[in-house]
Amino acid sequence: MFESVPTNEVLNTGLKFYSTCKAIQEGFCRCYCKKSGDIYHDTLSGTNQVVAHLEEKGIRDRIFKCDILLDSIWETINVGHWKDVDIFWRQLYRSVCFIKSVNLAHCGKYSDAILSCDMGLIMGAPLGDELFVQELADILCQLVNNDLQEIEMKNDLVKKTEVPLPHLPSLVNVSSVDAPTLEKFLDLLKSGTPFIMKNVINHWPAMKKWSPLYLIRYFGERTIPIEIGSSYTSDVWSQKLLKLKDFISSHILSQADEVAYLAQYELFNHITKLKDDIIPLDYLAISDNEIVTNCWFGPAGTVSPLHHDHYENLFCQVYGYKRFIMFSRHDNMHPHQHHLLENTSQMDIESPDVSDKFPDYKDKTAWVADLGPGDVLYVPLHWWHHVRSLSVSFSVSMWWKN
Repeated sequence: MFESVPTNEVLNTGLKFYSTCKAIQEGFCRCYCKKSGDIYHDTLSGTNQVVAHLEEKGIRDRIFKCDILLDSIWETINVGHWKDVDIFWRQLYRSVCFIKSVNLAHCGKYSDAILSCDMGLIMGAPLGDELFVQELADILCQLVNNDLQEIEMKNDLVKKTEVPLPHLPSLVNVSSVDAPTLEKFLDLLKSGTPFIMKNVINHWPAMKKWSPLYLIRYFGERTIPIEIGSSYTSDVWSQKLLKLKDFISSHILSQADEVAYLAQYELFNHITKLKDDIIPLDYLAISDNEIVTNCWFGPAGTVSPLHHDHYENLFCQVYGYKRFIMFSRHDNMHPHQHHLLENTSQMDIESPDVSDKFPDYKDKTAWVADLGPGDVLYVPLHWWHHVRSLSVSFSVSMWWKN
Protein backbone atom coordinates (compact mmCIF):
# COMPACT_ATOMS: atom_id res chain seq x y z
CA MET A 1 0.00 0.00 0.00
CA PHE A 2 1.13 3.56 -0.62
CA GLU A 3 0.99 4.31 3.10
CA SER A 4 4.13 2.21 3.46
CA VAL A 5 5.87 3.75 0.46
CA PRO A 6 7.56 7.13 1.05
CA THR A 7 6.98 8.20 -2.52
CA ASN A 8 4.00 10.57 -2.30
CA GLU A 9 5.88 13.63 -3.52
CA VAL A 10 7.41 11.77 -6.47
CA LEU A 11 4.10 10.11 -7.34
CA ASN A 12 1.97 13.24 -7.11
CA THR A 13 4.44 15.48 -8.91
CA GLY A 14 5.15 12.88 -11.59
CA LEU A 15 1.50 12.11 -12.31
CA LYS A 16 0.63 15.79 -12.40
CA PHE A 17 3.50 16.41 -14.83
CA TYR A 18 2.41 13.65 -17.23
CA SER A 19 -1.26 14.71 -16.94
CA THR A 20 -0.51 18.26 -18.06
CA CYS A 21 2.44 17.66 -20.38
CA LYS A 22 1.91 19.55 -23.65
CA ALA A 23 4.45 17.43 -25.52
CA ILE A 24 2.36 14.32 -24.92
CA GLN A 25 -0.90 16.04 -25.86
CA GLU A 26 0.65 17.40 -29.05
CA GLY A 27 2.20 14.02 -29.82
CA PHE A 28 -1.14 12.23 -29.76
CA CYS A 29 -2.54 14.83 -32.15
CA ARG A 30 0.51 14.83 -34.43
CA CYS A 31 0.58 11.03 -34.71
CA TYR A 32 -3.20 10.64 -35.14
CA CYS A 33 -3.58 8.13 -32.31
CA LYS A 34 -6.76 9.20 -30.54
CA LYS A 35 -7.58 5.69 -29.31
CA SER A 36 -4.21 5.31 -27.63
CA GLY A 37 -4.62 8.80 -26.20
CA ASP A 38 -7.97 7.88 -24.66
CA ILE A 39 -6.52 4.73 -23.05
CA TYR A 40 -3.53 6.70 -21.77
CA HIS A 41 -5.59 9.46 -20.16
CA ASP A 42 -8.07 6.97 -18.69
CA THR A 43 -5.25 4.97 -17.12
CA LEU A 44 -3.55 8.13 -15.89
CA SER A 45 -6.78 9.41 -14.35
CA GLY A 46 -7.42 6.13 -12.53
CA THR A 47 -3.85 6.08 -11.21
CA ASN A 48 -4.29 9.61 -9.88
CA GLN A 49 -7.39 8.42 -8.00
CA VAL A 50 -5.40 5.61 -6.39
CA VAL A 51 -2.61 7.91 -5.24
CA ALA A 52 -5.18 10.31 -3.81
CA HIS A 53 -6.80 7.33 -1.95
CA LEU A 54 -10.10 8.02 -3.72
CA GLU A 55 -10.27 4.75 -5.66
CA GLU A 56 -8.80 1.33 -4.89
CA LYS A 57 -10.41 -0.68 -7.67
CA GLY A 58 -9.25 -1.39 -11.18
CA ILE A 59 -5.49 -1.66 -10.63
CA ARG A 60 -5.20 -4.91 -12.59
CA ASP A 61 -7.19 -3.39 -15.43
CA ARG A 62 -4.92 -0.34 -15.51
CA ILE A 63 -1.79 -2.51 -15.54
CA PHE A 64 -3.36 -4.48 -18.43
CA LYS A 65 -4.08 -1.24 -20.33
CA CYS A 66 -0.51 -0.08 -19.72
CA ASP A 67 0.75 -3.33 -21.25
CA ILE A 68 -1.51 -2.80 -24.30
CA LEU A 69 -0.06 0.68 -24.76
CA LEU A 70 3.52 -0.49 -24.24
CA ASP A 71 3.14 -3.31 -26.78
CA SER A 72 1.71 -0.89 -29.34
CA ILE A 73 4.43 1.70 -28.73
CA TRP A 74 7.11 -1.01 -28.87
CA GLU A 75 5.97 -2.03 -32.35
CA THR A 76 6.05 1.57 -33.51
CA ILE A 77 9.51 2.21 -32.04
CA ASN A 78 10.95 -0.87 -33.73
CA VAL A 79 9.69 -0.17 -37.25
CA GLY A 80 12.44 1.21 -39.46
CA HIS A 81 15.55 2.98 -38.17
CA TRP A 82 15.55 3.91 -34.49
CA LYS A 83 16.82 7.45 -35.23
CA ASP A 84 13.90 8.06 -37.59
CA VAL A 85 11.21 7.29 -35.00
CA ASP A 86 9.31 10.32 -33.67
CA ILE A 87 10.77 11.05 -30.19
CA PHE A 88 7.18 11.28 -28.90
CA TRP A 89 6.85 7.48 -28.94
CA ARG A 90 9.86 6.97 -26.72
CA GLN A 91 8.70 9.74 -24.38
CA LEU A 92 5.26 8.13 -24.23
CA TYR A 93 6.84 4.72 -23.55
CA ARG A 94 8.70 6.16 -20.58
CA SER A 95 5.63 7.89 -19.14
CA VAL A 96 3.49 4.73 -19.46
CA CYS A 97 6.23 2.75 -17.67
CA PHE A 98 5.99 5.27 -14.81
CA ILE A 99 2.20 4.87 -14.61
CA LYS A 100 2.50 1.08 -14.67
CA SER A 101 5.15 1.20 -11.94
CA VAL A 102 2.90 3.26 -9.68
CA ASN A 103 0.11 0.69 -9.98
CA LEU A 104 2.46 -2.26 -9.46
CA ALA A 105 3.96 -0.60 -6.39
CA HIS A 106 0.49 -0.08 -4.95
CA CYS A 107 0.03 -3.86 -5.14
CA GLY A 108 3.32 -4.37 -3.31
CA LYS A 109 4.98 -5.75 -6.46
CA TYR A 110 8.09 -3.68 -5.97
CA SER A 111 10.44 -5.80 -8.09
CA ASP A 112 8.03 -5.66 -11.05
CA ALA A 113 7.62 -1.92 -10.52
CA ILE A 114 11.38 -1.41 -10.58
CA LEU A 115 11.65 -3.46 -13.78
CA SER A 116 8.98 -1.26 -15.38
CA CYS A 117 10.95 1.86 -14.41
CA ASP A 118 14.15 0.39 -15.83
CA MET A 119 12.48 -0.49 -19.13
CA GLY A 120 11.26 3.10 -19.36
CA LEU A 121 14.79 4.37 -18.75
CA ILE A 122 16.43 1.99 -21.22
CA MET A 123 13.93 2.19 -24.08
CA GLY A 124 12.19 5.50 -23.42
CA ALA A 125 13.22 9.14 -23.60
CA PRO A 126 12.86 11.96 -21.04
CA LEU A 127 10.53 14.90 -21.39
CA GLY A 128 12.98 17.71 -20.71
CA ASP A 129 14.93 17.38 -17.48
CA GLU A 130 12.35 15.37 -15.53
CA LEU A 131 13.71 12.55 -13.36
CA PHE A 132 10.49 11.02 -12.03
CA VAL A 133 11.19 7.51 -13.30
CA GLN A 134 14.70 7.48 -11.82
CA GLU A 135 13.46 8.85 -8.50
CA LEU A 136 10.67 6.29 -8.24
CA ALA A 137 13.06 3.44 -9.05
CA ASP A 138 15.59 4.66 -6.47
CA ILE A 139 12.93 4.75 -3.75
CA LEU A 140 11.39 1.40 -4.65
CA CYS A 141 14.82 -0.22 -4.69
CA GLN A 142 15.15 0.59 -0.99
CA LEU A 143 11.92 -1.31 -0.27
CA VAL A 144 12.94 -4.58 -1.90
CA ASN A 145 14.16 -7.04 0.66
CA ASN A 146 17.40 -8.25 -0.84
CA ASP A 147 17.71 -10.85 1.87
CA LEU A 148 21.15 -11.79 0.67
CA GLN A 149 23.25 -14.32 2.43
CA GLU A 150 26.68 -12.87 3.09
CA ILE A 151 28.68 -13.49 -0.04
CA GLU A 152 32.21 -14.67 0.49
CA MET A 153 34.43 -12.35 -1.50
CA LYS A 154 37.42 -14.10 -2.99
CA ASN A 155 40.75 -12.57 -2.01
CA ASP A 156 41.88 -12.56 -5.63
CA LEU A 157 38.79 -10.66 -6.83
CA VAL A 158 40.67 -7.36 -7.07
CA LYS A 159 44.15 -8.77 -7.42
CA LYS A 160 45.89 -7.54 -10.53
CA THR A 161 46.43 -10.37 -13.01
CA GLU A 162 49.91 -10.38 -14.48
CA VAL A 163 49.08 -10.48 -18.17
CA PRO A 164 52.18 -10.25 -20.41
CA LEU A 165 52.21 -7.39 -22.84
CA PRO A 166 51.59 -8.38 -26.45
CA HIS A 167 54.40 -7.85 -28.93
CA LEU A 168 54.72 -4.10 -29.37
CA PRO A 169 57.03 -2.52 -31.95
CA SER A 170 58.13 0.33 -29.71
CA LEU A 171 56.93 1.20 -26.22
CA VAL A 172 56.53 4.29 -24.06
CA ASN A 173 55.35 3.97 -20.46
CA VAL A 174 52.86 6.74 -19.73
CA SER A 175 54.18 9.12 -17.07
CA SER A 176 52.35 10.05 -13.86
CA VAL A 177 51.84 13.34 -12.07
CA ASP A 178 50.58 13.83 -8.52
CA ALA A 179 47.38 15.91 -8.15
CA PRO A 180 48.27 18.64 -10.65
CA THR A 181 46.87 22.13 -10.27
CA LEU A 182 44.53 23.38 -13.01
CA GLU A 183 47.41 25.44 -14.41
CA LYS A 184 49.66 22.37 -14.48
CA PHE A 185 46.85 20.29 -16.05
CA LEU A 186 46.46 22.83 -18.86
CA ASP A 187 50.18 22.75 -19.40
CA LEU A 188 50.12 18.94 -19.64
CA LEU A 189 47.32 19.09 -22.20
CA LYS A 190 49.54 21.10 -24.53
CA SER A 191 51.77 18.07 -25.08
CA GLY A 192 48.86 16.26 -26.77
CA THR A 193 49.98 12.96 -25.24
CA PRO A 194 48.49 10.72 -22.50
CA PHE A 195 49.35 11.13 -18.82
CA ILE A 196 48.17 9.62 -15.53
CA MET A 197 47.03 11.72 -12.58
CA LYS A 198 47.38 10.40 -9.04
CA ASN A 199 45.42 11.42 -5.92
CA VAL A 200 42.68 13.39 -7.67
CA ILE A 201 39.67 11.10 -6.99
CA ASN A 202 40.70 9.53 -3.68
CA HIS A 203 38.07 11.68 -1.94
CA TRP A 204 35.23 10.21 -3.99
CA PRO A 205 32.80 8.20 -1.82
CA ALA A 206 32.84 5.62 -4.64
CA MET A 207 36.45 4.78 -3.82
CA LYS A 208 35.37 3.32 -0.48
CA LYS A 209 31.85 2.17 -1.28
CA TRP A 210 31.80 0.57 -4.71
CA SER A 211 32.32 -3.17 -4.75
CA PRO A 212 30.32 -6.08 -6.21
CA LEU A 213 28.74 -6.77 -2.82
CA TYR A 214 27.75 -3.12 -2.32
CA LEU A 215 26.15 -2.97 -5.77
CA ILE A 216 24.15 -6.15 -5.15
CA ARG A 217 23.00 -5.02 -1.73
CA TYR A 218 21.71 -1.59 -2.73
CA PHE A 219 21.02 -1.79 -6.47
CA GLY A 220 20.70 -5.49 -7.18
CA GLU A 221 17.11 -5.25 -8.45
CA ARG A 222 17.98 -2.75 -11.16
CA THR A 223 17.95 -4.02 -14.75
CA ILE A 224 20.77 -2.90 -17.04
CA PRO A 225 21.96 -3.61 -20.63
CA ILE A 226 24.90 -6.02 -20.72
CA GLU A 227 27.17 -6.77 -23.67
CA ILE A 228 27.77 -10.48 -24.27
CA GLY A 229 30.88 -11.57 -26.17
CA SER A 230 34.62 -11.04 -26.13
CA SER A 231 34.40 -7.84 -28.21
CA TYR A 232 31.81 -5.74 -30.03
CA THR A 233 33.62 -6.66 -33.26
CA SER A 234 32.92 -10.36 -32.68
CA ASP A 235 30.40 -12.18 -34.89
CA VAL A 236 28.71 -13.60 -31.78
CA TRP A 237 28.49 -10.29 -29.90
CA SER A 238 25.04 -9.48 -28.51
CA GLN A 239 23.28 -7.59 -25.75
CA LYS A 240 20.82 -8.68 -23.10
CA LEU A 241 19.03 -7.12 -20.17
CA LEU A 242 20.02 -8.50 -16.77
CA LYS A 243 19.32 -7.57 -13.18
CA LEU A 244 22.49 -6.18 -11.66
CA LYS A 245 22.50 -8.87 -8.97
CA ASP A 246 22.26 -11.63 -11.62
CA PHE A 247 25.04 -10.09 -13.70
CA ILE A 248 27.33 -9.85 -10.67
CA SER A 249 26.50 -13.31 -9.35
CA SER A 250 26.94 -15.01 -12.73
CA HIS A 251 29.82 -13.06 -14.26
CA ILE A 252 31.69 -11.27 -11.47
CA LEU A 253 31.58 -13.57 -8.44
CA SER A 254 31.78 -16.75 -10.50
CA GLN A 255 33.28 -17.87 -13.80
CA ALA A 256 30.86 -17.88 -16.71
CA ASP A 257 31.21 -19.51 -20.12
CA GLU A 258 30.55 -16.22 -21.88
CA VAL A 259 32.17 -12.82 -21.35
CA ALA A 260 29.74 -10.16 -20.13
CA TYR A 261 30.39 -6.46 -19.72
CA LEU A 262 28.53 -3.30 -18.75
CA ALA A 263 30.33 -1.13 -21.27
CA GLN A 264 30.12 2.55 -22.22
CA TYR A 265 26.79 3.05 -20.50
CA GLU A 266 25.48 6.27 -18.96
CA LEU A 267 24.67 4.48 -15.72
CA PHE A 268 24.29 7.67 -13.68
CA ASN A 269 21.29 8.67 -15.83
CA HIS A 270 19.79 5.29 -14.93
CA ILE A 271 20.76 4.72 -11.29
CA THR A 272 21.00 8.31 -10.11
CA LYS A 273 21.98 7.37 -6.54
CA LEU A 274 25.36 6.19 -7.82
CA LYS A 275 26.06 9.68 -9.13
CA ASP A 276 26.16 10.88 -5.52
CA ASP A 277 29.32 8.80 -5.05
CA ILE A 278 31.45 10.75 -7.52
CA ILE A 279 32.45 14.41 -7.53
CA PRO A 280 32.93 16.38 -10.78
CA LEU A 281 36.58 17.04 -11.54
CA ASP A 282 37.57 20.71 -11.45
CA TYR A 283 39.72 20.16 -14.54
CA LEU A 284 36.59 19.78 -16.66
CA ALA A 285 35.66 23.41 -16.05
CA ILE A 286 37.77 24.14 -19.14
CA SER A 287 34.98 22.73 -21.33
CA ASP A 288 31.93 24.75 -22.29
CA ASN A 289 30.20 21.59 -23.48
CA GLU A 290 28.24 19.00 -21.55
CA ILE A 291 30.35 16.27 -19.97
CA VAL A 292 29.41 12.78 -21.17
CA THR A 293 29.89 10.29 -18.34
CA ASN A 294 30.00 6.56 -19.04
CA CYS A 295 30.52 3.58 -16.76
CA TRP A 296 32.41 0.34 -17.38
CA PHE A 297 31.95 -2.66 -15.07
CA GLY A 298 32.97 -6.24 -15.68
CA PRO A 299 35.17 -9.20 -14.79
CA ALA A 300 38.85 -9.72 -15.53
CA GLY A 301 39.56 -10.38 -19.19
CA THR A 302 37.08 -7.98 -20.78
CA VAL A 303 38.55 -6.23 -23.81
CA SER A 304 37.70 -3.08 -25.73
CA PRO A 305 39.34 -3.48 -29.15
CA LEU A 306 41.61 -0.81 -30.58
CA HIS A 307 39.47 2.25 -31.34
CA HIS A 308 39.34 6.01 -30.93
CA ASP A 309 36.69 8.39 -29.60
CA HIS A 310 35.48 11.79 -30.76
CA TYR A 311 36.11 13.29 -27.32
CA GLU A 312 38.88 14.10 -24.91
CA ASN A 313 38.70 11.59 -22.06
CA LEU A 314 39.52 11.54 -18.36
CA PHE A 315 39.27 7.85 -17.54
CA CYS A 316 38.85 7.29 -13.79
CA GLN A 317 39.72 3.88 -12.38
CA VAL A 318 37.57 3.40 -9.27
CA TYR A 319 37.81 -0.33 -8.56
CA GLY A 320 40.27 -2.93 -9.82
CA TYR A 321 42.89 -2.72 -12.57
CA LYS A 322 43.01 -2.00 -16.30
CA ARG A 323 45.63 -1.75 -19.01
CA PHE A 324 45.57 0.79 -21.85
CA ILE A 325 47.69 0.39 -24.97
CA MET A 326 47.48 3.58 -27.04
CA PHE A 327 48.69 4.92 -30.36
CA SER A 328 48.84 8.44 -31.74
CA ARG A 329 45.87 9.89 -33.57
CA HIS A 330 48.23 10.44 -36.51
CA ASP A 331 49.00 6.72 -36.88
CA ASN A 332 47.15 4.80 -39.57
CA MET A 333 45.67 1.94 -37.56
CA HIS A 334 43.65 0.64 -40.50
CA PRO A 335 40.07 1.39 -39.42
CA HIS A 336 37.17 -0.71 -40.66
CA GLN A 337 35.50 0.60 -43.78
CA HIS A 338 31.94 0.09 -42.55
CA HIS A 339 30.52 3.32 -41.14
CA LEU A 340 29.42 1.62 -37.91
CA LEU A 341 33.02 0.62 -37.15
CA GLU A 342 34.92 3.48 -38.76
CA ASN A 343 36.45 4.44 -35.38
CA THR A 344 37.64 0.84 -34.76
CA SER A 345 40.88 -0.66 -36.04
CA GLN A 346 41.07 -3.88 -38.00
CA MET A 347 44.23 -4.66 -36.05
CA ASP A 348 44.10 -7.17 -33.23
CA ILE A 349 47.22 -5.99 -31.41
CA GLU A 350 47.12 -9.02 -29.11
CA SER A 351 47.40 -11.38 -32.08
CA PRO A 352 50.93 -12.70 -32.71
CA ASP A 353 50.54 -12.26 -36.47
CA VAL A 354 49.42 -8.62 -36.42
CA SER A 355 52.73 -7.55 -38.05
CA ASP A 356 52.27 -10.09 -40.81
CA LYS A 357 48.83 -8.79 -41.65
CA PHE A 358 49.80 -5.14 -41.25
CA PRO A 359 53.51 -4.66 -42.05
CA ASP A 360 53.49 -0.98 -41.08
CA TYR A 361 52.64 -1.97 -37.49
CA LYS A 362 56.36 -2.27 -36.78
CA ASP A 363 56.70 1.49 -37.34
CA LYS A 364 54.22 2.44 -34.60
CA THR A 365 54.91 3.51 -31.03
CA ALA A 366 52.65 2.14 -28.29
CA TRP A 367 51.93 4.10 -25.12
CA VAL A 368 51.16 1.77 -22.19
CA ALA A 369 49.34 2.67 -18.97
CA ASP A 370 48.50 0.16 -16.23
CA LEU A 371 45.81 1.73 -14.02
CA GLY A 372 44.88 0.91 -10.45
CA PRO A 373 42.28 2.28 -8.01
CA GLY A 374 42.41 6.07 -7.89
CA ASP A 375 44.29 6.58 -11.17
CA VAL A 376 42.95 9.01 -13.77
CA LEU A 377 44.23 8.64 -17.33
CA TYR A 378 44.03 11.41 -19.89
CA VAL A 379 43.31 9.97 -23.35
CA PRO A 380 43.66 12.69 -26.01
CA LEU A 381 41.07 13.24 -28.71
CA HIS A 382 41.17 10.56 -31.44
CA TRP A 383 44.03 8.64 -29.84
CA TRP A 384 43.70 4.94 -30.53
CA HIS A 385 43.35 2.81 -27.41
CA HIS A 386 42.99 -0.88 -26.61
CA VAL A 387 41.76 -1.69 -23.09
CA ARG A 388 41.99 -4.92 -21.09
CA SER A 389 40.65 -5.50 -17.57
CA LEU A 390 43.29 -7.11 -15.35
CA SER A 391 40.80 -7.83 -12.55
CA VAL A 392 37.17 -7.17 -11.73
CA SER A 393 36.94 -3.51 -12.62
CA PHE A 394 34.66 -0.49 -12.31
CA SER A 395 35.66 2.63 -14.24
CA VAL A 396 34.11 6.00 -15.05
CA SER A 397 35.01 7.87 -18.22
CA MET A 398 34.38 11.59 -18.56
CA TRP A 399 34.28 12.77 -22.16
CA TRP A 400 34.47 16.39 -23.11
CA LYS A 401 35.23 18.58 -26.10
CA ASN A 402 37.90 21.16 -25.58
